[in-house]
Amino acid sequence: MELSQLPGLGPKRVQALRKAGFNSIADLLYNVPRNYLDQTKVTAIKDCKAGERAVLIGTVVRSGIIRGRRNRFVATLTDGTGEMSLLFFQGTSYWAKRIQNGSKWLVSGAVGEYRGLQMSHPDMQPFDDDQEFSGAILPVYSISEACREARMEQKFFRGLYKTIFKFPGLTLPGLCPRELTDYLRFAPVMENLRTLHLPKEFPAIYKAKREMKILELLPFCLRMVKRRENQRLRGHERQIDLGTVMKIRATLPFQLTGGQEAALNTIIDGLNGKKQFHALLQGDVGCGKTVVAMLAMMAVCGSGEQCALMVPTDILARQHYKSLKPFFEAAGLRVQLLVGATGAAERKQILGELQMGLCNAVIGTHALYSKDVTFSKLGFVIIDEQHRFGVGQREALLSKGDYPDMLVMSATPIPRSLAMTLYGDLKVISIKEKPAGRKPIKTRLVTASKRDDMKRFICGEALKGNLCYWIASRVESGDGSASSPTGGGSTGGSPTGERSIRSVDEIVAELRNFAASLNGISANAGINGATANAGMNGAPLVVEGVHGQMDESERDAIIARFAAGQIHILVATTVIEVGVNVPAANLMVIDQPDRFGLSQLHQLRGRVGRGNQEAWCFLMQPEGETADTSMERLSNFAATEDGFEIAELDLQTRGAGNLEGNEQSGAWVFRWFDWIEDQELISQTLETAANILKEESAFDDNAKGKIQAWYAEKPVVNEDGVH
Repeated sequence: MELSQLPGLGPKRVQALRKAGFNSIADLLYNVPRNYLDQTKVTAIKDCKAGERAVLIGTVVRSGIIRGRRNRFVATLTDGTGEMSLLFFQGTSYWAKRIQNGSKWLVSGAVGEYRGLQMSHPDMQPFDDDQEFSGAILPVYSISEACREARMEQKFFRGLYKTIFKFPGLTLPGLCPRELTDYLRFAPVMENLRTLHLPKEFPAIYKAKREMKILELLPFCLRMVKRRENQRLRGHERQIDLGTVMKIRATLPFQLTGGQEAALNTIIDGLNGKKQFHALLQGDVGCGKTVVAMLAMMAVCGSGEQCALMVPTDILARQHYKSLKPFFEAAGLRVQLLVGATGAAERKQILGELQMGLCNAVIGTHALYSKDVTFSKLGFVIIDEQHRFGVGQREALLSKGDYPDMLVMSATPIPRSLAMTLYGDLKVISIKEKPAGRKPIKTRLVTASKRDDMKRFICGEALKGNLCYWIASRVESGDGSASSPTGGGSTGGSPTGERSIRSVDEIVAELRNFAASLNGISANAGINGATANAGMNGAPLVVEGVHGQMDESERDAIIARFAAGQIHILVATTVIEVGVNVPAANLMVIDQPDRFGLSQLHQLRGRVGRGNQEAWCFLMQPEGETADTSMERLSNFAATEDGFEIAELDLQTRGAGNLEGNEQSGAWVFRWFDWIEDQELISQTLETAANILKEESAFDDNAKGKIQAWYAEKPVVNEDGVH
């Protein structure tokens, strides 16, 4: 059934719904009510108490916008027994137009007290004089501006759902099979959706919500448990070469930390077992995961098997190859580099060595899982920055060996709740220590009014040899279509704030013009009297920019010049988030930090502080209201360098988002499950998944087929056609 077939939906309203993201009946039915109004009891204002929720019916007698540092709209509601102040800090102009003196409202919210009783941003429903109080439970939906303009608000949507559920035989594609909901003793999905949109009692709402949350988690958990079970049936014995590991450890210019030692022992034990070993090695930026992975590779290569290390970018692959090659050579092992830019003749030679077993290890990018790459005996696969790869890409590389062991690494610490669900098939190994001698990175918030001071300081420090990254959140200038280096994001602010977002090219031009305008700067400005047009060795101050839309060879060349000190300030998007190691870079400015997640900010910050000098990260705050709303989040980030703590903060403030990533199967974005409130459901659902797979006899062949089709991973095909 099409949206246009629903009664009361003309072309304009259908267009508004599509603009709001509702393209089908399924989209409407999965539009989760954000709250419920308990109208089973109306409270008199005189009986309201601070800290309690209340439902009021009254008339607005006074209203207006109060101007100040932060404007607010205030309306005074009375029901004849007392008065209640209604406060709105966001959308003040909208509420000023909508709430008129003399209008009657049904109001619901938490009661506070400040110079009298008040409610902040309560739920507001117009209440006609001839309307009777129904005492119902009403769902409250998030209403887009497009829907408001088409006069589709709460009352409209409630009526729309009543209409939809009157259609006989109403169903949706991709529902959990009835056989499985019966086994779980859950209500059918359509029945739960009816309960949530047409509620009658709160216990039924709570039950329906819980069941929908579990059914949303269950496909993840079934896949994880299935993989875990498959691993127990696979694998082979090998004789780990501990001698080579000890030999190379003795040549390291540093001692392993306790965390590295524990992680290495866990991995060696797993590689030495009889069953297939799959693990996640996670740790904070700079904790030393790479050296642990290298030593684990030595243990396998020394036993006569091959290893493959796959990373997301050419830059990172070349960096790993350059740093690891001397240790492999010292162990008498041959390692090669295979990336997209590898020449045809060299590629042919490398492929021949891998096929004949003459090459012990290979470091590369997506090129590793191309069809023509074959191994003599691939025993161990390591995937760095694994969140950059899809499940299908991971499996494509693993399929090149006889069930090889696998280690995936992530420099973005993952909260336990996420790890249990995303990596339920992996053993999670964490390194929480940083190498000795690593200095903390000082993080400071800088207000928008201090932008010129920031530029003056950075230019001065760059002239003294302190290289600086300046991070931009936009590749191109414009109206926001290319707003984020990751393809999304929102300023959360006003149109004024949107216009203040500068692109890479705009910041490059801004810094070049600023440097050119400085004829001479005093030592008080932090430049020790150096002139603006003379950088290191008397050369002009050089500012360049890089981003993901550039030609890869051009981008790599600019980054290489920056690493060599030939560029003083590098303006970049998150393209430098991983795989860029410039020890001389000890300064970073992040423009519009509110447009990044905290974990992403932490990754960016980790690009500095890699040398012996003190490092600084400056968060250049946005202009306008956005600065106020982002202050607490950015202050929390600035107060800690603990990546695990930051990951938890990010989960609380932004949610889990698109868990499996655009490249990965499913592309699930949870509608029902809440990562903060519902964490206890994860272990329960994993246990439920294990019971379902264990008790397959409870389902006939037809039901098994339906259930497997429901939770199975969708096939992912790469550019070479490898699944």
